[in-house]
Amino acid sequence: MNLKNIDLALAVRDLLRERNARLVTAESCTAGQIAATLACVPGMSQWLCGGFVVYRSTSKADWLGIPRQILDDPKHGPVSPLASRLLCDAALAHTPDATCSLAITGDVGPGAPASTDGVCFVAVRMGSDHELVEAKIQLTCPTPRNADDIPARVGRLDEATGRALELLLKC
Repeated sequence: MNLKNIDLALAVRDLLRERNARLVTAESCTAGQIAATLACVPGMSQWLCGGFVVYRSTSKADWLGIPRQILDDPKHGPVSPLASRLLCDAALAHTPDATCSLAITGDVGPGAPASTDGVCFVAVRMGSDHELVEAKIQLTCPTPRNADDIPARVGRLDEATGRALELLLKC
């Protein structure tokens, strides 16, 4: 586990505690790593409701009701601002205890199309009015050379996790 991300998780805990907020995540490209990082903090269950790991488009559609037409549409697709926004809203709607949500979708590689390689879209709903904050993140870690380049892939997952937590802290 990346120690910088643990420090971010501690800061998220403090933010959620200060706001008396409860978080739910919807994670695609990070496959639950954001929720797992937060869960490293003892007592986080007071503020973390849980997370949806929706790695595949069928999971996004079947579990959270994201329209297949959007996921299959080349204009949007599963790696898009619209997809992250819909995931964020659906996770919040499916989790009655949650008062805020964070969603991420992206392409961490290898084999990603050039247009989406290392691109992540993050959406956060926070505050009493559930204000939406969105970001497009271009990962700086190198693209994995192939399916066996686990260190590069882990580097990208760690970076995506940290950048999503940083966005949450700005809310």
